[in-house]
Amino acid sequence: MKQIISTIAICMLIAAGAGAQNDKWFDKNGKILPQYLDEETGLLADEFLPDAHEFTSMEEALAVPERVIKLNLSNQELTEFPPEVFMFPHIQVLDLQQNKITEIPSKISELPTLQYLTLNSNEISTVAPEIGALKNLLMLDLEQNRLVSLPDEISGLENLLDLVLGENDLERLPKQISGMSRLSNFVVPKNHLKALPSDIGYLMELQSIDISDNEIAELPSSVGELQALMIFDAHNNKIATLPDEICKLSQLPYLNLSNNGIKTLPKGFGKMGFLQMLDLSKNNIQTLPSSIGEMKMMQDFNVSQNKLTSVPKTIVNWTFVSNISIAGNKISKLPEFGMMQNLRELYIDSNEITVLPKSISQLVSLEKFSAGGNKIEVLPADFGKLVNLMSLNLANNSIGDLPKSMQRMQQLQELNISNNALTDFPPYFSGVTSLTDLDLSDNKFSEDKRNSLRSTYPNAKL
Repeated sequence: MKQIISTIAICMLIAAGAGAQNDKWFDKNGKILPQYLDEETGLLADEFLPDAHEFTSMEEALAVPERVIKLNLSNQELTEFPPEVFMFPHIQVLDLQQNKITEIPSKISELPTLQYLTLNSNEISTVAPEIGALKNLLMLDLEQNRLVSLPDEISGLENLLDLVLGENDLERLPKQISGMSRLSNFVVPKNHLKALPSDIGYLMELQSIDISDNEIAELPSSVGELQALMIFDAHNNKIATLPDEICKLSQLPYLNLSNNGIKTLPKGFGKMGFLQMLDLSKNNIQTLPSSIGEMKMMQDFNVSQNKLTSVPKTIVNWTFVSNISIAGNKISKLPEFGMMQNLRELYIDSNEITVLPKSISQLVSLEKFSAGGNKIEVLPADFGKLVNLMSLNLANNSIGDLPKSMQRMQQLQELNISNNALTDFPPYFSGVTSLTDLDLSDNKFSEDKRNSLRSTYPNAKL
């Protein structure tokens, strides 16, 4: 008995200490002092919220319920939304992630002060319509649950900034979701969505949207109204065509449309002039519009694994680009890349290229160049000007000789020239101490030459 009383006393002392940390926010009547209030919401202002004590046990919190602002009960094997939470009149942050909760109850409406609700990694299949009453809610995280649908009333979360719904079983989104006019971050990957609400364009403050890994067949034309958008990720869907209106996203820096079924791009695609990262890989695109060269802010461009036979010459206008991948197409000729002085990585593997452009030797910033699986027979005489190359892949071509200028490539770490037509290989690479991965296999070396190379390059693959 004494042991039990002692334990209770200790818990009360701990709780009292924790509550004392929050005392500075409150007056003697348990109300938040005016100087700490957000004038608009009447809650503890955001600037003070990080300093509020985070309660991590229900016992601790129940000892001083009027002082509870932040409560973290994550990873505690909870099977239901804890009813004691409704005893905390000032709670603003509630973290219940990594439990076994199955539903959000209707009593959720009795938490009007709640701003941040984290419920990811539970077993939630039902969200009560009353959730729409949380007018102060700024962030709702329901990732990794068992949701099939959401109540229409969720649109009542008029101040919500972040909505995270990834890794559920959602098949549709409520049309009313477009009423969340302040929504800034919408994350709903790895669901079973077939479409987006047609009026999603009303989310005028949306800055980031992730709809990747769904079953979306088309994008509504209203996406062109999302003028605040900074990140648009729609990879791994079933999108076959893009609406012309997407070209209105002239301030969008990041667009990922990889692994869809896109066949053509809008003619005005180049109007998206602020794009810095564009991923169109793993589609069925046959041609790129010449207007793509107008994307002069481009830094990272990936159009690998499509059905392209050429690349527009206009891309030479991309003076800021650092990474280009056009691998896995049917391209036979490349534009003169020489003006791209900031290009660091270039991937042209698995095409039908027979000759490298003369100006390729002007890419003095190039660090990785992969041209395997083409039909290249001769390298430019001044290829060795690429003195900053660290990784060079020329495998599976028909190269019979290497230019002497390559002895200048003293930064090489990886060199793969396997499956070519080499009968000789220069000794000067033996002095490149950084070269740790050398593949010379499947060439046309004589047995004597092979033995000689083993002596010079003992770690090489022959």
